[in-house]
Amino acid sequence: MQQSEKLTSLLEAARKIGRFYCKYVTANDVGLTNAHQEGLHIAKPAWNIFFETQGVKGENKDKYVKIHIDGFYPFESRVIYYGRGTRNEYRITRFWTNSPWDKDQQVGNLIVFLPISEEDFKVYILDTEEEIEDFTDHFSLNLMGNNAIYDGGRVSDIDLSRRLEEEIEYAVSQFDDFPATADMADITRQIHHEVYKRKPFTPDLIILEWVKTEYSTFKALERHLYQEYLTEPFGEVEFLVEVANTILNRRKSRAGKSLEHHVDYLFSSFNLPFSHPGRSEGNKKPDFLLPSNAAYADMSYPASDLIFLGSKTTCKDRWRQILNEANRIERKHLLTLQQGISPNQLNEMEDEKVTLVVPKPYHTLYPEQYRDRLWTVEKFIQFAEEKYKS
Repeated sequence: MQQSEKLTSLLEAARKIGRFYCKYVTANDVGLTNAHQEGLHIAKPAWNIFFETQGVKGENKDKYVKIHIDGFYPFESRVIYYGRGTRNEYRITRFWTNSPWDKDQQVGNLIVFLPISEEDFKVYILDTEEEIEDFTDHFSLNLMGNNAIYDGGRVSDIDLSRRLEEEIEYAVSQFDDFPATADMADITRQIHHEVYKRKPFTPDLIILEWVKTEYSTFKALERHLYQEYLTEPFGEVEFLVEVANTILNRRKSRAGKSLEHHVDYLFSSFNLPFSHPGRSEGNKKPDFLLPSNAAYADMSYPASDLIFLGSKTTCKDRWRQILNEANRIERKHLLTLQQGISPNQLNEMEDEKVTLVVPKPYHTLYPEQYRDRLWTVEKFIQFAEEKYKS
């Protein structure tokens, strides 16, 4: 698929400037909660992208910056550190009122801030899954914590315990090639279990932990296996392009299957009956069919006792793909790690009888009045257990 002009411009600017801060736009960022807080929230570790010095607790500080968006006149916004009282946070205000975007429709989109100078920022919003994935894959970003900081090649996006980092480094040192995606997921769970075997996790938290740990393990494995390419210059441009394409394709392949593998293991640990992949009309392959493909194919089996579950890391655009994957099942469930979706899209999903299954920690990133439509992973498991408990 050919890159959009916007994505091409962003990649060129990001490579040239070498520093940026990006985050998913949440419901809180656009005022769709009752938090009564104004402006886009900035993660505290990103202070050096916006300020020369870090904010000091007990004091507020601010500065005016000029925002540059391709195709529009620059406008002024205000970057603020709130340090007085109980507050300790950074925000960007006077942004949405001056920008060309409808803020309510930006929930779940990726916004990127690139510092041109101390007072000037180039800003992009990526609103399709293809653009977001191409951008995050290009810079090897993980946004499970909602945001990432890129600074001269260094990426800050996930905080791991020292013990987990040590286990990951030891595990990847034993490999001389990349494992298959299913094996990668299994290795990740083993690493996580070794570190946290005495700590209880809910289904919602463990899914996030596994995916987060797998990303960090894969990233460490890349560093380990590509060490020679990082220290020695490429002799030919063609070889450089070939290696770069191999890296990007492997990243996409792993990321595309990671969540499915972990959901499969989680369901098995709860002894749920399911088929993965599923099989429905016309040889279609839904991600998960419960209780089984055989039950789905048996027309005497009650349709009301069948469950469909799609599994997609992001679902801003791709949620429609599940609509015709199992015709016998009217209400479809979709498990996703998507961090917020606009009210319009959530209404469209409800109209099409799609129920989102979202890990509980991400519920606060969705518009408040729509959160009662979301299911947790634990609620879905309980729903399946009650249906098939006999």
